[in-house]
Amino acid sequence: MFEFLLPPQQIRIVNILYSGPRTSVYLGLCEDEREVALKFTDPHAVLVEAGAYDSLVAIQGSVLPKLYGVLHGEDWRGDKMSCLVLERFGEQLDCGFLDLRKSEKAKILNKLAEAHRAGLHHLDFAERNVLVKGGDYRIIDLGHAKPHNPPCQWTYDFLEHVECDDVNITDPSVRCSVLKSWADEMEFWDHGKLLLCRTMLVPKSDKLPPQAIINCLNTAIGIDVKNHYVFKDKRQIAIRYFEYIQKQLQNGRSLEQLKKDREWIAYLVHKQWHEERKETFRPIPSLDFSSRASRSDESDDSL
Repeated sequence: MFEFLLPPQQIRIVNILYSGPRTSVYLGLCEDEREVALKFTDPHAVLVEAGAYDSLVAIQGSVLPKLYGVLHGEDWRGDKMSCLVLERFGEQLDCGFLDLRKSEKAKILNKLAEAHRAGLHHLDFAERNVLVKGGDYRIIDLGHAKPHNPPCQWTYDFLEHVECDDVNITDPSVRCSVLKSWADEMEFWDHGKLLLCRTMLVPKSDKLPPQAIINCLNTAIGIDVKNHYVFKDKRQIAIRYFEYIQKQLQNGRSLEQLKKDREWIAYLVHKQWHEERKETFRPIPSLDFSSRASRSDESDDSL
């Protein structure tokens, strides 16, 4: 039996926060206007998750949402039903970890580290299980979790190392392979490298934009229908493309403008690359901007 931390009252359901095959989460409104999240799922799963929350009281309200209690009842068919009554916190993360600024990655990783030190090994840590509100974060969905054994020894503070490109794996502050793996997965450390177009590692350079910008502006490389590009060719073209992007950013063009024009920019970069080799450039039809390039008002684009 779990203690219920709210006074007896009617909780009005006002919206659906999530609906899946086995789980539904509703937005509830208490009589004092407090918002709560009502998570309905299999009664056994509710008890398992409530047990996980109960063992992690120390980090409820800071790393995890606060658990107010568990409600039990019957549905219209007379079948048993249960729900977790949780603190309503923010919204589900609406982008991938890789698209976040490094400082935001650091906040999330610090939350995960706190959870580990409190004894939680989350087995389904993913963007869908992270909530954000005003630059703060909570980790949710403890239905797939187990105790962290042995106790986590991680003491590395990600926020204090936002400016660091690398980490010493022998440092005693990073003694948790799972946390280290997640930091690598989220590309918290770039190890002095940038990943272009998801396939090409190149050294960091002032001539290239930061990784977060690169991730937003990746594009097709090697778009001539007749040319068999070797890796070196693609690497050269990708570097030129992102060098041009960096120049445009420095000249005041917005990220949104560059997102809109990235295929056009890629076309120009390829065209110049082939012309330097005195090769005919035959782009794939979906990326053929030859008519645009021939217009006088746009033919002056310089790379």
